[in-house]
Amino acid sequence: MLPDPWLDEDTVTAGLRPSQFPDRAQLVDLILSAVPSASTSGIVVVGERGSGKSHLLLSVKEGLPKTVDVRTFSGKPELKALHFGALGAVPAGEVEEAVAPGLHVLRALTNTLGPADYLYTPHLGRRRKKRHAQPARPQLVLLVDDIHYVDPASLAVLLQLIPGFGATLVATAESHHPLPQDLYQLWEDGFLEQYFLPPFSFREAHALCEALLGGQVQRRASSLLAAMSGFNVGLLCLAVNDARRAGFLVRMDGFWTIDVRAHCDWPGVVEHIRAENFSRPPEERQALELIALAEPVALDAVERHFGRRAMENLLANHDIRLLAGRPPLVRTSSWLRGEGIRLSVPRSRSMALRLGMEEPALTAETAPAMLRWMTWTLDCGLTLSDELLLAAAPAADVPSTAELAMKAASAVTAADHVDEARLLRARALVAEGQLGEATPELRHLAAVGGSPDVRADAAHRLMALGLLGGAPLEALSTVPESTVPESTVPESTVEEPAALITWSVREVERLLLSGAAPEALQKSSTAMDAIGADPALTMFLPGVLLRHVMSLRYNLAWGLVDPLLDYPADYTLPLHLSACLDVARGYVQLSQGLPRAARATLEPVLAELHDAGLPPVLALAAALLAYSEALCGNPRQAMRRVGQSLAAQKAGQGTARNLADLDPTRLLPQLTALYVAAAQDQASGRSTQLLALAEHLHARSSLLMEAEALSLLALNSRSAAVDDLEIQRRLGALAAAVHGPAGAALRTLANALVENDPKTLESAGRSLSADRQFAHAALCYSRAASGYEARTRTAASRRASVLAERLRSAFDSGMVPPLGWVPGRAGG
Repeated sequence: MLPDPWLDEDTVTAGLRPSQFPDRAQLVDLILSAVPSASTSGIVVVGERGSGKSHLLLSVKEGLPKTVDVRTFSGKPELKALHFGALGAVPAGEVEEAVAPGLHVLRALTNTLGPADYLYTPHLGRRRKKRHAQPARPQLVLLVDDIHYVDPASLAVLLQLIPGFGATLVATAESHHPLPQDLYQLWEDGFLEQYFLPPFSFREAHALCEALLGGQVQRRASSLLAAMSGFNVGLLCLAVNDARRAGFLVRMDGFWTIDVRAHCDWPGVVEHIRAENFSRPPEERQALELIALAEPVALDAVERHFGRRAMENLLANHDIRLLAGRPPLVRTSSWLRGEGIRLSVPRSRSMALRLGMEEPALTAETAPAMLRWMTWTLDCGLTLSDELLLAAAPAADVPSTAELAMKAASAVTAADHVDEARLLRARALVAEGQLGEATPELRHLAAVGGSPDVRADAAHRLMALGLLGGAPLEALSTVPESTVPESTVPESTVEEPAALITWSVREVERLLLSGAAPEALQKSSTAMDAIGADPALTMFLPGVLLRHVMSLRYNLAWGLVDPLLDYPADYTLPLHLSACLDVARGYVQLSQGLPRAARATLEPVLAELHDAGLPPVLALAAALLAYSEALCGNPRQAMRRVGQSLAAQKAGQGTARNLADLDPTRLLPQLTALYVAAAQDQASGRSTQLLALAEHLHARSSLLMEAEALSLLALNSRSAAVDDLEIQRRLGALAAAVHGPAGAALRTLANALVENDPKTLESAGRSLSADRQFAHAALCYSRAASGYEARTRTAASRRASVLAERLRSAFDSGMVPPLGWVPGRAGG
């Protein structure tokens, strides 16, 4: 169950924005180090609502030594994050008239402090003159959550403990509420320190999820949960526990990931939201329920029913938020808060709210943005026209609205609209990553769909999945069937945009394998431009993007790769697009010679790809990870990933029918075979697999992959073939046939290895490192250092060794050096 699109750009970037303040771990350390200090009497941590103030206070409590006497209080009694003592005033009916004002505060405080072991207890028996030594009084630490809610009389008593008992106060407060005057005075006198807690971020949400789940968590999963909770730490903790119990969070291949097929009723969240809303005035509670059930809803409509004061209070407390535009619309502050409210509203009250609300201006144009209203109407037993339900089709392609779109599609009743509803459901399944369930639907609709538009749309979506191996790649109607190689089919015969993109991808693969990298980049760029110009072709983006990144890699256009793969809010992307982005990112990092960075990128994505229905992509990702593990010195893990890659290839071939991606002349299978062989050789210290693959590729005239096999063979320092002069010359001849910057880089490497002159090797290392071919550059520097040392040129040998060591440090760090970085003086 994924959230509907309550997020906007400001909300997302708030979680991505780098903080100017210390992070939470540093802040806890600062507080723990300041508590024993005699110069610090109090610490106040100020932050936004939901930023984790209570969670931070719990961390401080756990970090304090056992010898400290810790007492916890809350200014807001209904909060249950800590076990607090009552500091609020007792109701007037329960207080004796003779009791002096404020005495109930002292009583409550005394009951909270309670007896302690260090208090003086007189000994039994007759009184003696001898004095008994009193045990030392431990330090008293007062932890107060939401101190801005504490009434003045209680706060005055609480602050008296600081000079009277030498207590240290650690308190939290919301940034939107002014601090009490007594605290300001304490701060002005120099006895109080104030820290600002930064907004909760994706990075901190990821760390918190890993701490709660006790293992590695996919970034996609943690960022989705953080977005669902609205970056509220308390809701995030409840959501993680609920999701784990319901099977919405599952452990797969060593990572916690999200199973979109599971259903979660969020019981912990619902209980928390219900208890929180119970203390609200009826107008605010009912306004929140209406907004959650119908969001987004017009602000003036809610004000007419429940009053302006209720809306002002909800906005001031950040329970709801305004959306930009006219007329002003409101929705809940986070999807999870809205879902908790929706699940806690009884059906009878939901029906009463729906019948008492006037109909909004629901049209075919506004339907995708009003899915929540439509599904609420359906839940109440009311009906909507099929035209309005099918108008929600654009929302089916986004994971955050896919479930609501499927719900709308299931309510379509007319027989002549059934196929359109099935197509809508298939699109939603694709967006959620359930390709195995979507492919049969699309295949049926492409063959016997009711209308030509439905048949064409389903066929195009099958073609898009076919580029990734997710479905059989259907023959193009505009390209004549023949045994003539595809490269001879003139581009002018391909008129339909979808067919043109598919033909372009085939051309990109053919040109790359033949060594024509610049020409391949032109074709892939044309396909990417066509997708960018027509939103209806976005379905082809994953398959085209994967080949486009490979074209950029063989043209060494690294400056164009980074913005292409920069999708920070990946929880809003369809799963297969997100997976292809990660696989492309790992491929780029490994191509630059950064195995640790590639391993960190590829490990999480394999957990999602295991049942995504994309065998070629899974096989390639596993092969890349296998080679990364082998380079990192993990042969057993490398061979396990090799087995995973081979199993994915076998599974794909078992279900394929004329599937181009599984043909041995295609790019993805050849890259997979290349990295599988490289991983096997690297793990075993031999060169048999890569040599055999090079001979096989030579027989099929695959110039680029044969050159790649020999270059990877040269990087295996434990292989005897690395010093084979015949292989080095063969690499140089192949590199001469490869067009573009990558071919030039391979020629530089091959010529330096054949010449074996330390000065030439050092120069080649500088050139290769400037092209971000860091693994090849490290090989050249190492050989140059050995050559200089053999010629007793100590200074030159030391210089080359330092350059090689700087590259190895970059490899071991797991970080990706920025563009323009080289290990020499210019980049240092």
